[in-house]
Amino acid sequence: MYIPARANPPRLGQIPVTWRGREFLLPYCHREGSGGPSILFVHGLGGAKENFQAAFQSPALADCELLSFDEPGTGVARFEPDAGLDVSALAAMAHSVAERLLPAAYFLAGASMGGLIALLMLRRHGVGRIQGLINLEGNLCPEDCMFSRRVVSHELGSFEPVFRRMMTELRESRYAGDQMIAHNMAMNVDMRGYHAYSFQTVAESDSGRLIEEFLALPLPRLFLYGSVNSGLSYLPRLRASFVQVREISSSAHFLFYDNPVETFQAIGEFVHSAAGLRPTSQLSDPTLVMPAAGGDKAGI
Repeated sequence: MYIPARANPPRLGQIPVTWRGREFLLPYCHREGSGGPSILFVHGLGGAKENFQAAFQSPALADCELLSFDEPGTGVARFEPDAGLDVSALAAMAHSVAERLLPAAYFLAGASMGGLIALLMLRRHGVGRIQGLINLEGNLCPEDCMFSRRVVSHELGSFEPVFRRMMTELRESRYAGDQMIAHNMAMNVDMRGYHAYSFQTVAESDSGRLIEEFLALPLPRLFLYGSVNSGLSYLPRLRASFVQVREISSSAHFLFYDNPVETFQAIGEFVHSAAGLRPTSQLSDPTLVMPAAGGDKAGI
């Protein structure tokens, strides 16, 4: 029987952020917590703040403060084609959003390209108030550029047929997450932004830096991946480190749509454990207990 989680209702708003002297108005969804950890969710290429709507419904996160926002060219945030926006710009904006709306310590959760944005935030600003990092199949290695690599061989003027073909492929997938992202790309994504953000996504994923930075972070970390992507080449290395690794069943890349119950349950268990708080629901897997902070797909 469905019983709604006891939680404060979320509110929608807009926040102005400045990058290189230009102001961008970013819509957001924010819910106050009731004693639980705070989480900033960062969406990926082709996504929007609504990717994390199920987090606001999850009993595992009912006491948590939650925040998600639209990046320029996604959701209802306008893209400025002459602003020179790239993923580093998105990282700067995500940091500004957190500084304004999350005054206390918080967890950072990035999905797909959002995982790259999170790592760029940490590279630029350091750990600061961040209590832990959650990577939902975020970019770490070259193999993580499923769609962005297909983008970078095209100039913007010849990109539209490629963009439409990718939407068709996702729409025809048997996975709900792929289909949802396809519809989001059609309704809520500015193709110019999708094109612009792909170049740095590929360059950073090919650099070899991301997985090394992820493994070296002095933070509790959780890596979530869909069961379809159990062949990711770097999973053994993550499992051999202090990173918690969790497979989400019956899921492909967009696990937050394919299996939102399990995805946000795993996140709830992680943030409560890492923050030293009693989780909303009992931990069911003893391997999810976070060791002391220490050393040490596929993104779109």
